Amino acid sequence: MRITKKLGMDSFTDFRLQLAKGVNDIDTTALFKYQDPIDAGDSMSDILDKVTSSNVRAVLEVKKHNEVAKFEKVVGMMTNAKQIDFYGSGVSNLICHDAMVKALRMGIPSTAYSFYSEMAMHALMCSLDHLAIILSYTGQTEDTLRVAQYLKKREVPSISITSHTDNALLELCDVNLYVDSYESAFRIGGMSSRLSSQHLLDVLFYGFMIKNYEKLKETIDKTFLKETFHYLPGGLDIFDGNKK
Repeated sequence: MRITKKLGMDSFTDFRLQLAKGVNDIDTTALFKYQDPIDAGDSMSDILDKVTSSNVRAVLEVKKHNEVAKFEKVVGMMTNAKQIDFYGSGVSNLICHDAMVKALRMGIPSTAYSFYSEMAMHALMCSLDHLAIILSYTGQTEDTLRVAQYLKKREVPSISITSHTDNALLELCDVNLYVDSYESAFRIGGMSSRLSSQHLLDVLFYGFMIKNYEKLKETIDKTFLKETFHYLPGGLDIFDGNKK
């Protein structure tokens, strides 16, 4: 209380609120202990710090490089689409499949084909009531660019998720969303870029769910697979608390 009075505050509650605000206002760059890329001579401690720093930065840069209005526009496009199709190769293709599962959970018709030929054929046939979400960290992947060109020729609405750099994909999509543009030279596939892409998609899906919650609630309840969470180690049934 003495500290509270010395700081000119009316109560301890006021002190707590001011302290919480101060913590929230701390420059987030303080989290980034390491800015240097991973080096072949790094210790395990260095790697832990650098990867953590890189992943934290990757998530924060999604917010830094994308305006809220752009997220709202994409959520609106998702709402208006009859079907959402995810396109990407390599690590991006894995992210596409993860997004398709999220879409399935909400009852959204969607695709995420594994091979270029499948994606290309689908792009050549899909109608204007589809929405294409195209993932490519570099924005220069040849197969992905070909698919994007097919979609643009057919005037299918499209969203890119790509690095915050100039690349060929940007010119082929209606809306461009950006992810972290820093990757280690030693990266094993996409690392921080994968995390930021998944984070960005999580924001979109949550935005879509909140916007359409009343319509989606029944489907979300229906697609919850109780059996996949039914038992915990030791035989505890998490739904009724009884041992089995």
